Amino acid sequence: MIRFIFLWACLYAVPQTFAADAVEEFGIEAAYDIPYAPVQPDKKVDSLRTLDIYKSEGGRRLPIILYVHAGAWLFGDKREVNLKPHYFTSQGFAFVSMNYRLRWENKVYDQVVDVITAIKWLQESGEEYGMDASRIVLMGHQSGGHLVSLAVTDRRFFEAEDMLGDNIKAVVSIDSTSYDIPRLMRELGSLVERQQHEIVFGKDEKVWHAASPVNHIGEHGPRGDIPSVALLYNPEREATALQAKGFARALTNASVEVVMIPGAADQPDRTDELIGTAENMATIGLTAFLRSQI
Repeated sequence: MIRFIFLWACLYAVPQTFAADAVEEFGIEAAYDIPYAPVQPDKKVDSLRTLDIYKSEGGRRLPIILYVHAGAWLFGDKREVNLKPHYFTSQGFAFVSMNYRLRWENKVYDQVVDVITAIKWLQESGEEYGMDASRIVLMGHQSGGHLVSLAVTDRRFFEAEDMLGDNIKAVVSIDSTSYDIPRLMRELGSLVERQQHEIVFGKDEKVWHAASPVNHIGEHGPRGDIPSVALLYNPEREATALQAKGFARALTNASVEVVMIPGAADQPDRTDELIGTAENMATIGLTAFLRSQI
């Protein structure tokens, strides 16, 4: 059964990036621009395959939130985290934000591979930074939400790296409209959205189908080892709400636990931005979900 958490709050604006001087103020240890993919001795570090780590000072064996930024698969940066490092480190998590190869010169599947590679790096090196890689939450915003959803539903990405993925304890996807790309292209998307998806995914409907997380849910047995999922969405925008509900229904039919959390009624298009802000009821619902999984 899908659990709906109807939450409303009076919220305020926050900056997109988490300022470096705030790290010291909040008692957070931070490590920036760490390469998570192998670097050849004669090569420079690829900045698009690096991550930032935020954790409480002295924290050890911390569960991890791995955050995948938005940007329509074409733009964006790992520093666009708003207040998430402050909030989630205060809740006992290590917060890791990653860059990934952008679509201009790469494929969407390369981006999913980058997510898997970052997870593998956490498994191999996380303990050195006080993190517990046996407890990872994947969290993504918009295109990032699509990538983390595709990673856990199409298990071939884990299998290609000889990984089980059983250390992924939960997935949080925020304001994605891309769980079912054919449906967006035919029914739900605006003209701009359809054009943007066509730039990224092309015109081949087989590609749309393969890149849609909803189409991989039943491929690996009745549950397919998909972890519990929280879907945060804009309740005022039909495409976002219907995509989330359709994805939730498919997951529920496969016996996956799903929680749906709408953004605030007065600022529904700022759900991701406002996570971790004062009196944000969506944050409260999300935190309760994470506590139940870790």
